[in-house]
Amino acid sequence: MPSEPTAPLPPTPRPPPASLWAPLKIVPFRNLYIALFITNIGGWMNGIGCSWLMTSLDGSALMLGLVQASFTFPGIVLSLPGGVLADQLDRRRYILVLSSIIGLVALNLSLMTWLGWIGPWSLLAHTFAMGMIFALQGPALLSVIQDLIKRELLPQALTLNSIAVNVGRSVGPVFAGALIGAFGAASAFLVNTVGYAALATFFLRQRKRELRQQVRESFGEALWNGLRFAMTERRFRGMLIRFALFLSNASALLALMPLVAKVQLNGGPGVFGTLVTWVGIGALIAAFGRSQLSPRVTPDLHVHASIVVSAGAYVGLAFADTLAAASALAFLYGMGWTNATITFQVSTQLALPAAMRGRGISLFMMTFGLGMMIGGVFWGAMADVAGIKYALIGSGVAAMVFHGLSWRMSLNAPPSDDLNSDHQ
Repeated sequence: MPSEPTAPLPPTPRPPPASLWAPLKIVPFRNLYIALFITNIGGWMNGIGCSWLMTSLDGSALMLGLVQASFTFPGIVLSLPGGVLADQLDRRRYILVLSSIIGLVALNLSLMTWLGWIGPWSLLAHTFAMGMIFALQGPALLSVIQDLIKRELLPQALTLNSIAVNVGRSVGPVFAGALIGAFGAASAFLVNTVGYAALATFFLRQRKRELRQQVRESFGEALWNGLRFAMTERRFRGMLIRFALFLSNASALLALMPLVAKVQLNGGPGVFGTLVTWVGIGALIAAFGRSQLSPRVTPDLHVHASIVVSAGAYVGLAFADTLAAASALAFLYGMGWTNATITFQVSTQLALPAAMRGRGISLFMMTFGLGMMIGGVFWGAMADVAGIKYALIGSGVAAMVFHGLSWRMSLNAPPSDDLNSDHQ
């Protein structure tokens, strides 16, 4: 008798997406996250302390601006060499050494400030040294996150990292203001020392076999291969181009927000602080909400929505004349900015082969620094020439135009999982 046709098997149900907190079940990642959380708060406190200290050492706006520039500029120059070293060296020892050095620099700054030996130029020397070490260390730290978790948990891990950064941005200045008011700027620098001591302690205890490297090239070869990868890998190159175009306009509001508070809203430091706080609140809500949306929304759609929201916030702020309206728009900006930035970061890391991880992350960090610097300078100059209102409107329009020109550069991850086959 002929056999009866068998019914097709029902499709295998897809497992539910991992929760935002799933990476914290991995003990090494959880320990690293706690250390990074403390370090982020200490870093923001250190920044506030340096700026406040400079106002008492030298009242010029130029010297105050140099505090931030001296910390951020080394990242543009040293991120790629830091990525090469992250791919070549034992990441555990590399980060352990750099964390110890930056902790000692922070401790020295605290002691010199407490003893009254610090001056404006010696303060800048300390912030420049910290910026150099931070730039060299950053690619290795982000590479270690991917070393410790599985590929499918990377979006959650990077979202958690963003939450730590934004919590540090929110509470660090508050803690710094309280400590500086009670004990002086030296106390903020001491907390930063404690943060890097926590990070160094984690890597001192970490087992070497969990942090893998695969690169055996010379430094020059590895540097050139990293640049060649960015130039020849179409998907990765497109991601960096889209990110740079986004930042060149998204940085406008960060650069102009003090002027929005002072000139447009006729406010003082309290108004500026309120706007920054609402940006941070929006960022945190976006980071938490993203973990629920990501399994159902493609990276490209995340960026589409984020750019529309953030561009609308720029244009809206051009017409805001009350603190309530400006705060609501700052909140929307924080949501759009954070969701887009996390999406770009996750997409670029998923596009990297394991042996190129440190260099790829460093190129992402360089793109971030250059985009922020170029956008801040350009839109700041536009505000001087045409006014704050038209600079904000122009940045919103430009964001949509650039997005329309670059949206075909897909952010979707490559289909194969063998890019990160070194995971257990």
